[in-house]
Amino acid sequence: MDRKFNRNLQLGYGISIVMLLLVGGISYLTVVSMLRSNDAVRHSNKIIRKLENAISLMKDAETGQRGYLLTGKSVFLTPYNGAPKAALKLIDEAAVLTRDNPQQQANIAGMRSVLLQRLTILQAMIDKRQRGMPINAADLDAGKAAMDALRSATDKAEAEEQRLLKQRTEVLNQYTAVTPPVIVVAILLAVGIALSSYIKVMRDIGIKERLRDELQLREQETAALNEELTAANEEITAANEELMAINEELEESREELESLNESLEMKVATRTKALADSEEETATLNEELTSTNEELAATNEELQATNEELAESQDQLKQVVAQLTTAKNQAEKSERLFVTIARNIPGSLILVMDQAQKLLAAEGDLMDRLGFRERQLVGKHLFEVAPSDRYAATKPFYDRMLAGEQFRMERKGSDGADYQVDFVPLYTEHDEVYAGMVLAQDITDLKKAEERSAKLAAIVESSDDAIIGKTLEGTITSWNRGAEQMFGYDEAEMVGASIFKLIPEDRQDEEPVILGRLSRGEKVEHYETKRKTSDGRQIDVSLTMSPIRDATGTVTGISKIARDISEQKRDEQRKNDFIGMASHELKTPLTSLSALIQVLNLKLRSNEDPFVPSALEKSLNQVKKMTGMINGFLNISRLESGKLQIDKHPMELNTLIGEMIDEARLTITSHTIVFKPGDRLIVNADKDKISSVISNLLSNAVKYSPRGKIITVKAGLVADVIQVSVTDEGMGIKPQDISRLFDRYYRVSSEHTRNISGFGIGLYLSAEIVERHGGRIWVESEKGRGSTFYFTLPVA
Repeated sequence: MDRKFNRNLQLGYGISIVMLLLVGGISYLTVVSMLRSNDAVRHSNKIIRKLENAISLMKDAETGQRGYLLTGKSVFLTPYNGAPKAALKLIDEAAVLTRDNPQQQANIAGMRSVLLQRLTILQAMIDKRQRGMPINAADLDAGKAAMDALRSATDKAEAEEQRLLKQRTEVLNQYTAVTPPVIVVAILLAVGIALSSYIKVMRDIGIKERLRDELQLREQETAALNEELTAANEEITAANEELMAINEELEESREELESLNESLEMKVATRTKALADSEEETATLNEELTSTNEELAATNEELQATNEELAESQDQLKQVVAQLTTAKNQAEKSERLFVTIARNIPGSLILVMDQAQKLLAAEGDLMDRLGFRERQLVGKHLFEVAPSDRYAATKPFYDRMLAGEQFRMERKGSDGADYQVDFVPLYTEHDEVYAGMVLAQDITDLKKAEERSAKLAAIVESSDDAIIGKTLEGTITSWNRGAEQMFGYDEAEMVGASIFKLIPEDRQDEEPVILGRLSRGEKVEHYETKRKTSDGRQIDVSLTMSPIRDATGTVTGISKIARDISEQKRDEQRKNDFIGMASHELKTPLTSLSALIQVLNLKLRSNEDPFVPSALEKSLNQVKKMTGMINGFLNISRLESGKLQIDKHPMELNTLIGEMIDEARLTITSHTIVFKPGDRLIVNADKDKISSVISNLLSNAVKYSPRGKIITVKAGLVADVIQVSVTDEGMGIKPQDISRLFDRYYRVSSEHTRNISGFGIGLYLSAEIVERHGGRIWVESEKGRGSTFYFTLPVA
């Protein structure tokens, strides 16, 4: 019986332990698999959030860029400045999270490439706007194409991650669906086996208790029998005296008593052995109870481990709560940023509404003008705060927007202002429209500017002159119909091309000098040169170029007007040919006349009539003036035909100036010429040509200043060049005449100059000679206070 009891007890506990281990193992594997699937799902959601956040940052950057392009205010670049780095960081983090997925690595690499391209286009458009350059359709199309490519790359990466998310979610759902039934079945099976073992053990314990009761009953019977034997012994002792009398009866009684004692001893031995067996069974039961206590202690340890796991879960829950708090703070920060941006967009109104058309946000400086005069609008329905007629007219647009359609329209306000209205649906992470944003902007000034631009464009397009826009680097940005007719290239060929395409090879060095002057803010007027047409012909053009400035005054581009003066040049050439031919024809008789007058003057110097020498002297002076004018015309003819030779040699400039002053003093007695030579000034120049420049400046100083005045000549080293100046105390020059003073045949017209002879070629020739020496010539003058003419020459 004891062996059967022990076997049942051991078998029951063994099966219970095995089932407990089996259930625990299955539960552990199932929970681990479910946690892994849950981590995979969370991993996919994290990647998707990073990709969506990157797109959101790019949208913020594009919104800021658009605001800047529309308004030119750098405050709109606030969301743009930090967005590129943050977006690239999110893309890189997504790339790290997907390093175990080659397909996603390729998708995210493509997305990063497209993102960099988009950022480059955004920055290029901002740079153009900052330089005041126009934003053309090609720029916008390139930006749109880059943004579409970015959205496509993002959608591809999100689609792949959504596929993985769906697959992982299905695995997680399978584990979630299978795990509870498996654990319940295993627990029920373990409980059933434990109950079966418990019933068998309790039944064995009952049998054992019944046997113990029988043993106790027999022991009581033995005790009663012992008491009876004790009483019998007492009776025998009492009867010994009576038995002593009857020895024979006592002997027989003794024999019977010995026999009875032997029987009783056998019975006592049997009872003692049964009692010993009962004590062994009790000890065995105590050992089993001790084993049960040990198992209970192990169960307590498992419960304690479970409590520790629950504590860890509680810590994780606290971390999740902290993350949610951080996300809430970020959301509040984003909301404050939205309000700040909305309030600082001039001439705008931004409304955000939910699917029930209740306002979630309302900001902008157009609220009062558009009828939103209440200050507490959030939470109210649109028909409660907007004028009823306007709400009825715009409700279909709200419905289209909340149905997922994004569109833009222009509307005329009751005040006559023009408004541009954008309707933008807002999506959840599951691509469901949860709200809509309406952005209204006052574009009245923009419309007027567009009208002015259209009128200006019509004027430019209808002009016969070539009107060309270009950058400071010489890249053509605009090309009108007059330019097409003049040069033979159409607009598509030239916009984006270099201006050097129109410049002959022998004049390529002109453009850098012109661009340098324009970049410094100078204006170039009536610059005559040659340009090349599409068929290789060279035409004469007169260029007027002006710098284009932005709102801050920075030069951002160049406007050029080119006029074809080929016919005018041909007329001038014919005129110059005639002048040259006539000058040559006149120079020969003048030379002879001069020689005859000089000979006649020598022969008649002793004539008693003083009129004769005086008349001959004046005649000779007039011949010299005529010869000077003819030489001027010849020099102009040579200059125009390119035959004016500059023969440079090293020389000392102070000596040349002194010689020219001494020569002038021979014929000039009405003015005092002051010159104090200084240090030696060595120049590499054509002595005859520089002499004519100095002679012309001295002659002009005498002609345009009253008699008795002083003419001051100076020469010295100034800023690494040699500078010569001639100052008079004459009538001065008006500011409007100074800019044209060195033009060919130009003479100042005033009452003081009517009786002064000249053809306006001296200063023109002087300017050409100085420029061909690599120098510069200019004048500083004030009306009524005299003039100072300067020219510079490079140091030899």
